[in-house]
Amino acid sequence: MCPHRCECRCAALARMSDLDALLARPGFRGGLIDAAPAVVGKMLPLSGDVVAITVAGPVAVNDSGKYAVPTVPGDPLVCTPGLVSLRLNTSILGSVVTTDAEQHLPPTLRMFDTHGSSSHTTYLTPASDRLAFEAMRTAPSTARETSSPVPSANTPAFWAEADQLTQLDFILADGGSERRNGLVALGALGYRRIDPHLMAAGMEHLSYQQLPVTTVVAGNGCLQIHRGDLDAAAMFGGTLTLASDTCRTMIDLNGVSECWLTRTHGVHGLTSSIEMYDFRRKCVAVFTQTGPTESAVMGLWEDVMSSISAAS
Repeated sequence: MCPHRCECRCAALARMSDLDALLARPGFRGGLIDAAPAVVGKMLPLSGDVVAITVAGPVAVNDSGKYAVPTVPGDPLVCTPGLVSLRLNTSILGSVVTTDAEQHLPPTLRMFDTHGSSSHTTYLTPASDRLAFEAMRTAPSTARETSSPVPSANTPAFWAEADQLTQLDFILADGGSERRNGLVALGALGYRRIDPHLMAAGMEHLSYQQLPVTTVVAGNGCLQIHRGDLDAAAMFGGTLTLASDTCRTMIDLNGVSECWLTRTHGVHGLTSSIEMYDFRRKCVAVFTQTGPTESAVMGLWEDVMSSISAAS
């Protein structure tokens, strides 16, 4: 017997993808389903009340409620209050697994990208529609759909005219790596690298005003988007926790490599966003204003963004 059997097993597990690790877990009950992620995505609104979770490196978001119909790159940005909004890049998503209830865990539906990395997880609740869940498990395999191509330009001239949809779809295309590579050249457009802890302080200030904020957590091939009043923001150790309606977003600032203040065109003209990147140079979260917003809300948002930029 190998004297380093335990170490060998740990090394093997470290090399396994999230998907392989789940399927190899002792006592695992569930399996891969035939339906493509695009088909499953369209069926998610049938699930009823669920808990939806997306983890992106140091950022995790969970929200409860019903799903809106997911959008894909090129679609309008839809973020309906009270519904869980996803934006999916179906060309990156690879597999879907369903699991049975076990011990204290309910049944789940889990999406993975083509590399086997976790993308998005749905936890069923007593108010979920189990018939819809079983229908997703047995949905037939169909030809995979591809998402609309995202413009490949990454120049100051391109970003000077770009809107928020382009910003988010660039991030969704490859996790934001190309977007990050171009940020340093966009200083003339008002882009600035900012201190993550000043960003946290800014969010705490905005929570005192209960300002509406759009939060985007960027998983692998999946954006989970929430728009609502920022009810609370607080630091616990090195983690910033944000509360908005039924949505909770947790950000481990120790895992955040960079924060950038960026500007793209929205409903009210140029609109500031905060983009957070981890040590892989992947965008993990975006905070901004989207959709129709009162001028007083926009004014306060831009004032706080300017203060963070000036202090960084």
